[in-house]
Amino acid sequence: MVVAEPAIARQQLPKIGLGCGVFSGAYGPISHKDIVGVIRTALSNGVNMVDTSPYYNDSEIKLGKALQELKAEFPRSSYRISTKLGRYGYHKSDFDYSAERVVSSVAESMRRLHTDYLDSVLCHDVEFVDMAQIVDVTLPKLFELKRSGSVRQVGISGYPLDVLLRIAQIQYERGYPIDVCLSYCNFNLHCQRLPDYVPLLRAAGVKTIIAASPLSMGLLHQDAPPDWHPAKPKLKKAVLQCKKLIRLHRPLNSTAHDISLAKIAESFAFSFDSVDLHLIGAKTSAEITCALEAYKQAQSLQLAYGGRYPDDDTQKIYEQIRRILQPFSDYTWPSPPQDA
Repeated sequence: MVVAEPAIARQQLPKIGLGCGVFSGAYGPISHKDIVGVIRTALSNGVNMVDTSPYYNDSEIKLGKALQELKAEFPRSSYRISTKLGRYGYHKSDFDYSAERVVSSVAESMRRLHTDYLDSVLCHDVEFVDMAQIVDVTLPKLFELKRSGSVRQVGISGYPLDVLLRIAQIQYERGYPIDVCLSYCNFNLHCQRLPDYVPLLRAAGVKTIIAASPLSMGLLHQDAPPDWHPAKPKLKKAVLQCKKLIRLHRPLNSTAHDISLAKIAESFAFSFDSVDLHLIGAKTSAEITCALEAYKQAQSLQLAYGGRYPDDDTQKIYEQIRRILQPFSDYTWPSPPQDA
């Protein structure tokens, strides 16, 4: 008997993963019901990678509980789980990249997520600790776990691209190239630094490059960004100017009346196809649906490569937004911050 493939397997999967940092409450409260709804909507539409971390409060626990509730609809083999280790709090003193903690952290994550293997485990925010600790202790132990089968892919995550690249290069030189490299807030409407690093990371043997946070950790969302957002006041003021521009100038008799800064930001970011995956967060099923619509639109618009909106009203608003944010295209905030 020939068994038909699931619908998800037959269609081309979107290059989108679900970031579960929002389950921590850092972007506002979220209920278990909403989490289940977000995951169900994501998996039903081919978004089959979920990303979490012990640092995100009880995100792993909430994600694991929701996946257990949905296991009849979505068995473990239908999605990939990525989590992290090394960072367990805000301050540098809350980091532990020892070999012993690698083993215990992986075991704890598997317990919380109700799985006997993890598809990816990333060293979380590698810029906070001495690089020698990462390459001489942490990554060798992670590669041991990869050989044992409990971890399928080994990776790194962080904000400063030069730090990520140097670690990838060291690993390549040592014959243990990084499987996954996750960079966040480095390709969006206000920052386009990632394209310069993608070919360098590929040359260093990185198999999967993930661009996280197309909305720059909520800065480009239509709502106000979280109080803790690290961007400097000048950038926040420029983003606020973009939101006011949209409210004031979108014509009611045009398709431009339905736009928002978040939609423009996602359409721009998702058109950058040199990465393997774009990682988004969502508090509601509607946000996942909107992101998927933006992803589909991005493939035709190709804004990151000079593409245009088909209607002039939206294009004019988009061009004004790009001019407002252009001065920040190479701007980054300090990481680690001074108070870490």
